[in-house]
Amino acid sequence: MKTHSITSFWAVAMAAMMLGLSCSQDASGTDVVREVIKLLKADVGEAVVLAYIEKEGAPAGLNADAIVELRRAGATEKIILALMGVSGAGTASGENGCPFDLDERHTVKKPVVHGALAVYPIIRKGPALPEEYITLDEAVKNKTITIREKGDGSVPVVIVVNTGRLPIYISAGEIIIGGKQDRVVAYDVIVRPGREMPIEVRCVEHGRWGGSRMDFDAAPAMAGRAAKMAAQFEGQQAVWERVAEQNAALKAESSTGSYKASLSKPEVDAAYGEFAAAVLPSLQDGNVAGMVVALNGKVHAIDMFSSPSLFARLKEKLLKGYLLDALAEGDSHAPPPGPDAIRTFYAETLRGRTEELKSYEANRNIGRESEKAKASECIDPDGEVLHRSLLSK
Repeated sequence: MKTHSITSFWAVAMAAMMLGLSCSQDASGTDVVREVIKLLKADVGEAVVLAYIEKEGAPAGLNADAIVELRRAGATEKIILALMGVSGAGTASGENGCPFDLDERHTVKKPVVHGALAVYPIIRKGPALPEEYITLDEAVKNKTITIREKGDGSVPVVIVVNTGRLPIYISAGEIIIGGKQDRVVAYDVIVRPGREMPIEVRCVEHGRWGGSRMDFDAAPAMAGRAAKMAAQFEGQQAVWERVAEQNAALKAESSTGSYKASLSKPEVDAAYGEFAAAVLPSLQDGNVAGMVVALNGKVHAIDMFSSPSLFARLKEKLLKGYLLDALAEGDSHAPPPGPDAIRTFYAETLRGRTEELKSYEANRNIGRESEKAKASECIDPDGEVLHRSLLSK
């Protein structure tokens, strides 16, 4: 992470050595440097290294040879300044280091912290990809979509008909209410104009199979991290378990075990009102194309879209889902993660094992998995990533 230019870093380092902070290095200081180099080679992240230095204390002296060795091991300027005892070196948590580049196309801005959640806007650099998609909610409002049971009903499939003139984008995690039981959309799907197609879903209402309605409406929120991940990667039983756990944590009673029970609690509406008032102003910039969401000091989810316009129309439903996660987990008052933690989470997930999740007529879904996260990517007809979603395990 380059929080200073190389020139300014070496200027500070040389000034510190001239002041006597780094003229010599005793045995205990050598031990600290060696342990830091071990941590760097283990790729534990800047936050862990800084925490270790804070715990052990900066060595009495740090010579030029040690600085060169640390740089070769991958030490950031912030780590070396911390070892030199220079005040203001800071830690890798909180807002320090923001904004920073997540990749060549995206910059992450400083977070807005509200309770257990921290939301970091993601700015798309350069022009957005052209898109003419409408969302599920817009299609429902315009009456250009029909969602109905397949035949007499099939748990993992519903039929979607696009009667409008624009393609409809439906995100994984969308909750559809009605039919014989409420469902969650398993994978991102693009439904072209005039097309009727089956889409894969999971049940989020364990105790109901029936009712007079055969059609569906859109819920006001998407599924949270755990239910969304289960729908994409784990299967029906895991979805039921995640829904039951969330309802229990929120004390949301439901005779049918519906996800809607959590969404319907007045306390959730009140909590979202406060959360939205705090967070939404930071997401109003016309170039915001996604967000990093942290929960209790750890990266919880990352959502990125090819179009700021598409993100703008989906952000509140995504935020409501992640708020449910926070309400269920509680607030540990941990500081939000810093740039290195976020970049490591992102990069390691994208380098993870890849699999084909689901292909539709106009898009396909790719899955990725690392030690700490699972991700899905919706690839549009032009081969571009329309939506990238990373979820912590």
